[in-house]
Amino acid sequence: MRFAPMSWLAAFLFATLAVFAGDPQRVLFVGNSYTGVNKLPEVFLEVVKASGRPAPVVKSSTPGGRTLKQQLGIAPSMKLIDEGGWDVVVLQGQSLEPAIAETDESVRREFLESAAELCKRVRAKSPQAKVFFYETWARHADYWSAGKKGPDVGVDPKEMQTRLRKWYGVVAKDNAATFVPCGDAWELNYASPKPLRLHAKDNSHPEFVGTYLNALIFFGKIYDVKAPAPKWNGKLDEAEAGLMQAYAAQVLK
Repeated sequence: MRFAPMSWLAAFLFATLAVFAGDPQRVLFVGNSYTGVNKLPEVFLEVVKASGRPAPVVKSSTPGGRTLKQQLGIAPSMKLIDEGGWDVVVLQGQSLEPAIAETDESVRREFLESAAELCKRVRAKSPQAKVFFYETWARHADYWSAGKKGPDVGVDPKEMQTRLRKWYGVVAKDNAATFVPCGDAWELNYASPKPLRLHAKDNSHPEFVGTYLNALIFFGKIYDVKAPAPKWNGKLDEAEAGLMQAYAAQVLK
């Protein structure tokens, strides 16, 4: 039996639409400078497009240094959440609060209660939204050799990452949300024989390579892709991008 060329084209387009039917159309990031530095939402969007997926609407609110509780009082963040119609909402706490929560009961309670309140507010306006908690990373090892370290976040990067993993995992589980293991991938990099420096000079914020790694993991989690390999490297060379893609695949397995 012979088919007209347009029949094949129609079948291809139908199959393509069916594959992408579950892709999110609207994605919101609510965080602070760990989301804002290097413009993670925009890097994520580039990864989506370079992977051949339709581009969603992506918006963000990233006031510096804010905890989850403080986000509840940030008008631009709440306005975006209340806009509603979101398919995906990403929530990120202050970089130290989940680590401090291990030993400070008041910080722990505030972190857990604020995470729950934010999830409730998201779902009130976007009942079908999937909520993702952005697990951040430990400070660089040099942080612990500095003279002034601040509050207790653990004795080294390994302990700090263990705390971050634990408490982001708790709020994800308690709120029927998804845990995004960005910090775990950073840990893999630094445990390797020849790690790339993912931290900026302040031993805290990400260099672009770290943001690229995070974007890969978000793409993998949101789109259920186990080994992201977009045809876009941003500022990275092929070797650097390939290494980050390999770390992303390890934590997405």
